[in-house]
Amino acid sequence: MRNNRLKIFGLGLVLLSGISCNESVLDVKPTSFVSDATLWSDLNLVNQFVNNIYGSLQSGFNRQDFGYGSGNSWSRGMSILAAGSDDADGKLDAKVQLFNTADITPSFTPYGEDLWVMNYATIRKANVLLSRIDEVPGDEALKERYKAEALFLRAFSYADLIKTFGGVPLITSVQEITDDLEQPRNTYEECVAQILKDCDAAAAVLPAKFTGKDVGRATSSAALALKARTLLYFASPLNNPGNDVSRWADAANVAKELIDQNEFSLYPNYYRLFLDNNNSEVIFSRQFVKPDIVHPASYMLGMSVGLSDGTWAGFAPTQNLVDSYEMTNGKPITDPASGYDPQNPYADRDARMDQTIIRNGSEWKGITVYTYDGANATSQTSYGLKKFLDDNLRISSQTYQGQDNNWIFFRLGEVLLNYAEAQNEAVGPDASVYEAINRVRNRAGQPNLETGLSQAQMREKIKNERRVELVFEEHRFWDVRRWKEGMAVFNQPAYMMEIKRENGVDVYTKKIYEPRVFKEHQNVFPIPQFEMDKNSKLVQNPGY
Repeated sequence: MRNNRLKIFGLGLVLLSGISCNESVLDVKPTSFVSDATLWSDLNLVNQFVNNIYGSLQSGFNRQDFGYGSGNSWSRGMSILAAGSDDADGKLDAKVQLFNTADITPSFTPYGEDLWVMNYATIRKANVLLSRIDEVPGDEALKERYKAEALFLRAFSYADLIKTFGGVPLITSVQEITDDLEQPRNTYEECVAQILKDCDAAAAVLPAKFTGKDVGRATSSAALALKARTLLYFASPLNNPGNDVSRWADAANVAKELIDQNEFSLYPNYYRLFLDNNNSEVIFSRQFVKPDIVHPASYMLGMSVGLSDGTWAGFAPTQNLVDSYEMTNGKPITDPASGYDPQNPYADRDARMDQTIIRNGSEWKGITVYTYDGANATSQTSYGLKKFLDDNLRISSQTYQGQDNNWIFFRLGEVLLNYAEAQNEAVGPDASVYEAINRVRNRAGQPNLETGLSQAQMREKIKNERRVELVFEEHRFWDVRRWKEGMAVFNQPAYMMEIKRENGVDVYTKKIYEPRVFKEHQNVFPIPQFEMDKNSKLVQNPGY
């Protein structure tokens, strides 16, 4: 691929320090320009190089839409991919709406360029380290650890690429300007094999956990989590049209291996799970730290609730999502026996709803929020984002500070649901499937699933559990695609709740907010046009 942006580290190397006040991987500040000769002779500088690779990882809190211009770093974190699903709307970033109108193209796909460019930049850095570190004098065990971290980070980037674009060119050595930079796409299967190989090699060297200044680095647990998720995607209908059951079994086995290590536990407070960094549930996350490395979720995505606190109200959950939360008795609201009252719609609902969403009557930042017409809060759908946002943080034009809670890439809750899904598809709803999903449900205060479910019934329960447990963590955007259910799910209207106060009583009416359109070929993104123009060996995804 003839992409100069991929050749970030050549003879003149810009080092970004990963050393914060406690020498962790969190803080990435420019320090100096260092030559290759100096870098690859000093293990301390190599450490900074490794930290820079971590600093290039993209997440929902810092992904950039290149459609606003690659130099406009302010556009980072303007939206998360959930706004391109049936769970939310993201009018602040109008471009993400292209997912909801089926208007994405090779010339412009929201976040498509960033996902391609930044992942290959990470791969480039990992390949550079792997090719040069053996010449560095010093601690051999530490050098082996850095190699393992680089292998994990390369695998992580390839996993991000293939779930987005399908098979992509596999580049596992450093490309030089004299090389043939036009590389064809590898198959999805070949990419999966490379990811698994790198994960296995990394897991063989890395510890299950790090402590102290090394918290946030790749671990053998993170490698297992990545391997399990990669296998789950590989087994899913989009990538497994013949339904090879052995793929589901492989995914289940790796997830179970990680679960059985008992290195992680479900954090007791679902809301605080996403604010208390590096807690007992977190396996791997994108690290942030004040004051230098923060993200804008608090003011870009937060709901405006009449506090004049500078929030941009850029994100609104849909009624579709709200309707997916069960009652506290475990029954869906569509069940006549559930006790659901359409005129008291938020009573006796799964606790995760109020830990995720601000709605009419919520307490937020010290006030009661009302979303009826003319009240103190405004939202396109009558709902605002609570998950990820700190209730104690006050924002104003004077402070204009962001948050430094981490973006969680892997956590035990997801691994349990990955296992439940894969095991259910491999053998049906055995006791271990119930145990895994019930652990997640019980943390939220939801009752155990009823026994005697068929495989198909359990499948639907798992899908809904993933939706509410992993909501806004950018799983549903990809889950619906890998299940090949986009035409049935994303091709339906997004709904809102209209609330009017009449004689002191709030009257609730569910209404269509906007139509949504999805086309089958959108299960994967188009390869960015600038890459197609520079690489004659690339073949575009069908439909684009």
